[in-house]
Amino acid sequence: MKKQLMQHWHSLKEQEQHLVMIAGGVFIIFILVMGIFRPLNNAIERAEQAQIKQQELLVWVDESIVKLKAAGSTQIASSQNLSQIVNSTRARYKISISKMQPSNDSLRLTLDSIEFNHLIEWLDELVNQHGLRVENLDLSRDDKSGYVRVSRLVLEK
Repeated sequence: MKKQLMQHWHSLKEQEQHLVMIAGGVFIIFILVMGIFRPLNNAIERAEQAQIKQQELLVWVDESIVKLKAAGSTQIASSQNLSQIVNSTRARYKISISKMQPSNDSLRLTLDSIEFNHLIEWLDELVNQHGLRVENLDLSRDDKSGYVRVSRLVLEK
């Protein structure tokens, strides 16, 4: 095969050989641009956009947490225990609790995928209407847009 290619190459005129070399160079450049550089640039651009969205979400979450903690300074006495309050309010906000751990005057929760706005509204009700305090909140972005997963939510009375 190699021998046949070499014979064919030598049978070409010098101008044809130059033309084939130039076309080969253009083809290699085309492959590099379309196969490596362009997809790499697109991936970088998507990553930058995702980072901007994450930063915006982080700023918004931080502002919401500050508002919740500031609102939590008002104390409202409730006769129900923490588990009862949480269970009686969660259905309105479509909250699915995967884990609940009561201890002393606190309740630790792990929540499945939840719409972020529902979570904030629920926490607002717990703080402002039931006098609970958000002691700790660890959340991460879910695969669905606008949804989060709460790995740890600690509520205190």
